[in-house]
Amino acid sequence: MWRTIFIALLGLASAPAWSAGKQCDPDAKNTFTFTWIPKTASVPTAGSMRITDRADRTVQVLDNLEYYYGDSEDSGNLVDGRDYNNDGCGDLVLVSSVAAIGNTSNTAFLYDPVRRRFVEHEGLSVIMGLDIDPRDRRCVTGFGKGGAVDIHTARHCWSNGRLVLKEE
Repeated sequence: MWRTIFIALLGLASAPAWSAGKQCDPDAKNTFTFTWIPKTASVPTAGSMRITDRADRTVQVLDNLEYYYGDSEDSGNLVDGRDYNNDGCGDLVLVSSVAAIGNTSNTAFLYDPVRRRFVEHEGLSVIMGLDIDPRDRRCVTGFGKGGAVDIHTARHCWSNGRLVLKEE
């Protein structure tokens, strides 16, 4: 009887790790291929991002996106697939627009290993000039300009799965 219980518990304990398994890598580009599909040839920066696994199976399509690099021949390689929430799974960040002054707007999707889907994260998406903090991977930074002397920086950190503003 104890042997049966032990085997059952062992199986349950390893199920989450097995299900996440090969779907997680700190760089999403090692697991997935991202292909930009423009809505029309006349507006190549509006469209969808098709996400395929290494077996070339489509696993998700993100529709109605703006992607600044959508008109580039190398658009799929210009996505940012780094791990923004420090959970061991690469995420997806697309540059939506770049202002004349250099400010970048992004659309950020965190990878959910349980659902095996990229899910838009509004908190990350509103941070201009989004980047991972090089001093602490549990944090992200933002940077934007309003003019030559009007500069805005911010630092947000993850706490209990939530993005919290730490410095501004």
